Amino acid sequence: MRVKKIDLFADLFEKENGIPEIYKGAQFANTLIKCYPQPNSIPEPSVYSIKFVPAYLTFPLTNSTLFHSKIIPQVKGYSANLDGYSEVNSYVKNQFKSNSKTIHRYVKRLESCFNIEYAMYYGEIEKKTYDFIMDSLADMLLKRFRQLNTKNESDSKWEHTRNVAYNLILKKRASLFVIYDDNKPIEISLNFHFYGILFSAISSYDIDYSKFGLGHVEIFKQIEWCLENDHLVFEMGRGDLDYKRRWSNQIYYFEHHILYRKNSFLEACWSLKEAYLGRLKLYLKSKNIHTLYYNLKSKISGKSYINHQSVEYKVEALQTPPSTENLIKLDSNTEEFAFLNKYIYDFLYSTITPISQVEVYKMEKENTFIIIGSKASVKILPSTN
Repeated sequence: MRVKKIDLFADLFEKENGIPEIYKGAQFANTLIKCYPQPNSIPEPSVYSIKFVPAYLTFPLTNSTLFHSKIIPQVKGYSANLDGYSEVNSYVKNQFKSNSKTIHRYVKRLESCFNIEYAMYYGEIEKKTYDFIMDSLADMLLKRFRQLNTKNESDSKWEHTRNVAYNLILKKRASLFVIYDDNKPIEISLNFHFYGILFSAISSYDIDYSKFGLGHVEIFKQIEWCLENDHLVFEMGRGDLDYKRRWSNQIYYFEHHILYRKNSFLEACWSLKEAYLGRLKLYLKSKNIHTLYYNLKSKISGKSYINHQSVEYKVEALQTPPSTENLIKLDSNTEEFAFLNKYIYDFLYSTITPISQVEVYKMEKENTFIIIGSKASVKILPSTN
């Protein structure tokens, strides 16, 4: 008995012809997606274990008279179905109701405080630009997961992803969405495309800008792009995270399809075992056993991340701007004072001040800093003081 194991979700987006030969094609709603396997006539009978099949897509069998099928739910998937929407504000208003103002506030404040540009690389990108953006994304992911003190699950596939994504972008089967502050990427999303579905596969942001809700801004702008470029689904994949639940109007289960020949007793027995294991995994996940397992594994491996900032700072509001006569003016873009950026950007967000109207100073004999804006001023000093 030959078992063919397939991760369908990955194959659909990453492979030139990712639909297994046992399927005729893929259907979304009542529309047949015109993507078929290479013609091999009828596939040679085999056993198929096809995991991570998104439930909103259907896959008619090449020969339904030959195979039995079992369908087992796996994990939840999250996506925004954009059918019926013509512009992003309508989707946000319908999805977030009274909280839609929060999303618009993130976008408006980001654009008010910084020189922001949005770029979607889809169909063309210079190799040096691609390398620069991917290096930036890798750095963002490293810092973000250190901050969370958890493992980045995309780490194991990073080199593979980096190697395949460039050519896929040129073929319009992948894209890079970037939010720039001047020429600096501050949020990046690597996407894959499949016939009107945009899958935001790997995304991260500069944690210094965390007040500005860059994850929400990214989704807002990407849904806007989808609606302007004939994409019906903004797909966020699996992983039960709060932002996915909030943005998704189409929460579904990924399915595990088990296909075996109708006239084979051995394959029928194998399918029963495979289905039992699938249901057992689903039950264990519902009890959060997988979380306990990963936490235990992390403790056993001894891997944890350390915040290397040796000094913790606190912020104090100043009633009046201080005299700058005895203060040293700083450039926070230098590596030495880059740790101040988080405090500067938090200040910009709370005061809605453009960065061009802010100056940063250091007191001569103290490890204390002053941020002076057009509307307010604050002091940044070690929390032990």
